Amino acid sequence: MKKRKTQDEEYTAPFTIMDVAAYLGIEKLEDCQKGYRVKDPENEANVVCPFCGDARGKASICVCGGGQVKNVFHCYDCGSGYNMVTLYAELKHMKGKDRYKRAYRELYRKKQRQGNGKMRSRKAMQQESQKVKKRAGSQKKKMAEPLNREQVDQTYRAMLKYLKLKQVHRNDLVRRGVSDEIIQRMIEKGYRSINVEGSLSIARRLIKDGCKLEGVPGFFKNWDGEWDLNFHDGNRGYLCPVYDIEGFLRGFQIRLDRPVKKNKYVWLSSSGMEKGTAISSLVGVSGVPKGESIFLTEGILKAEIASQIRGDCFLGNPGIGNWRDLSEVLKAAKERGVKHVYEMYDMDKMLRLTCQEDYDERCRECEDKEEHGNPEFECPRKRLKRDTIRKGCNSAYRVCKELGLTCKRELWDVGEDGLWDEHEKGIDDWETREIRKKCDSA
Repeated sequence: MKKRKTQDEEYTAPFTIMDVAAYLGIEKLEDCQKGYRVKDPENEANVVCPFCGDARGKASICVCGGGQVKNVFHCYDCGSGYNMVTLYAELKHMKGKDRYKRAYRELYRKKQRQGNGKMRSRKAMQQESQKVKKRAGSQKKKMAEPLNREQVDQTYRAMLKYLKLKQVHRNDLVRRGVSDEIIQRMIEKGYRSINVEGSLSIARRLIKDGCKLEGVPGFFKNWDGEWDLNFHDGNRGYLCPVYDIEGFLRGFQIRLDRPVKKNKYVWLSSSGMEKGTAISSLVGVSGVPKGESIFLTEGILKAEIASQIRGDCFLGNPGIGNWRDLSEVLKAAKERGVKHVYEMYDMDKMLRLTCQEDYDERCRECEDKEEHGNPEFECPRKRLKRDTIRKGCNSAYRVCKELGLTCKRELWDVGEDGLWDEHEKGIDDWETREIRKKCDSA
């Protein structure tokens, strides 16, 4: 009987997703890497999505993750996901049953010719494969094993005792139309400002309190070999806690004071750091499921504000293309008696497509300038944006159908034609509109 190869013995290609991205001309977001300070440039990079054009850091490529060779592309905005070969075949518009074999051969030959122009030998190509395996191995040695959710919850709750919500961040919530009473409830749930200067002292206090830091996303060992917390200038802002359906605190998004490439949120993570721990893109649960209905919206903070105001249980999906974790959360919700899901993603899903020269700064360079102002002209960028969002919405409908749940689209701020009037985009905006109007007129 032929002996099956172990995971370490599995074949690894001599090229990586980084090579493929370069061959395809996919643009890296270098500023995002510097701003987040949680990416390992050799293994991960945020990129401009070649499918939906997102440039906020929601699309990424990864060579190695969790100590394993991955070589994948994924966009949390439009939900696109590919490995090296399928990504190349898709963007090169290859057709036919053998397209992946042809794509692999092309990639192999490109790697052979890469460098000084001379063809690399088979031995040299095998050495390239070994480099990728070694990279994954060294990453695995460097990483910490994730703790279970009970231990993570315990450490995070202890951490919150050493943080407060600064006035500047309280003001941001007030600007969003959140009342003082609701802000207080949000503080109790963990909405606090990060403390860049106190990161090391917080880690020391937690160790003194008997908390485990190894295996908790956000904690790592610094250059001096001491446990530290990944608060730094690039992620100054306030914490948005993410709870699961059983009430365990699983992680945090950070609402940035200074958005990077229009991206307002990053995860508290210590991926790529000594004894650090990564965090996956989690769907947050705000409120407790009651009855047979649950509400789904886009974003952790939006879900919390809507839940606090309405009293309903909201799921906050950090990216509408993030359907895998959504499926797990909805499955757990169904076991608790949920039968109906109300989809309340942002109203971009009903965006009017007429050109009004208002999409972004690229309107000035539009190839169809002569059509500007024509009520019959459809903006191609708006079309792409709306189609992308609807594709993400369709993922939610598909997941619900697979689980035997009904899913109904909810709309607000619409005109007689059923399209968005472009006043209140998110459900949180809609629910707080009257409060914000009073504040503006005061």
